[in-house]
Amino acid sequence: MISRSEVEAIVLKFVEALNIDDASIVPLSKDVEYHGMFSPNPICGEADVRDYIDQIAPFMLNEKYGRIIIEGGLVAVRASFDSVNGIHNEGAFFFEVQENRIKSIKAIFDTRRMFAGKDS
Repeated sequence: MISRSEVEAIVLKFVEALNIDDASIVPLSKDVEYHGMFSPNPICGEADVRDYIDQIAPFMLNEKYGRIIIEGGLVAVRASFDSVNGIHNEGAFFFEVQENRIKSIKAIFDTRRMFAGKDS
């Protein structure tokens, strides 16, 4: 059984990856799914999720995490970041960790704030 501290370390690799723009450090399962705000369908598979993380990371500056709730391999993380237009955003990530790898990521942020001041 994976320990709480091991699960937390795995999830924090994701936060670190966003800050250094390098998804290669995130332990992902082969069949990982990423459910994000900008796509109606999940991004599936290790290579595609890594590519997606590498694409979004440059637009999420100063990624920080707050409270982490861990129950077994299920994790909720309060998070915040500054978008490239200077808007501060807060939300949450939800993870499922299995066999020392992230199996699922769900991101929940208010994307309207990211486009504040932009023409629609």
